[in-house]
Amino acid sequence: MNKDNFKILIDAILFDGQVRFNMSCFVGKLNINAGTYEQEIKEAGINASSYGVNSLTQVETTDLFNCDSVGCIAGFATAIVNQWKTPEWLQTEFQENNPERTTHDMVQDFESTSNNFLGLTSGQGKKLYYADNDSVWKYVKYYESDFYSELKYEGEDDGEADDMIHQYCEWDDDNFEIDFLTIDYKTAAHVLTRIMNEEIFLGENYGDIEISNLQH
Repeated sequence: MNKDNFKILIDAILFDGQVRFNMSCFVGKLNINAGTYEQEIKEAGINASSYGVNSLTQVETTDLFNCDSVGCIAGFATAIVNQWKTPEWLQTEFQENNPERTTHDMVQDFESTSNNFLGLTSGQGKKLYYADNDSVWKYVKYYESDFYSELKYEGEDDGEADDMIHQYCEWDDDNFEIDFLTIDYKTAAHVLTRIMNEEIFLGENYGDIEISNLQH
């Protein structure tokens, strides 16, 4: 783990995350109109993480984040590595000149860039970037639900996750995933800080997550 780079990432998310952070995409555009962005996010201070996004598979501009652009943990890390410029592999011209590239290739580029920056293995990174069975978000939601009360399972508000809430099944049950829109920038920064401080351990193998001091 590269703790110095973890700190750089955390500071960037805390600085700009209210208007730029959204775990639903590596890099994307908020699925709202310009007026809503100005009034609700920039003026009223509603978190960008609570809105749906349109993911981008290529970026035409020099800067990676523009106007209503948002990104996840790996998106922020990629931006930092590239000094907030669009990496070559995400540029429109590069994509047009390499038609054999797939969305999977782009995902791998984001993951590897972020993993190298943070000093994580592939398995550790996946626990951090995604919200499915083996994610740190499901783990802290299950074991520290009172502390991370804003985190929710998909369908929780409709009563579809009661088995998980009442812990009738295991934390990594494959019927339930975390709602990405409930991971706001402050929650992300807090979990990243605990990983940096070695309070949360992310292993390489499936299910290999430990917390040294559970928060209640």
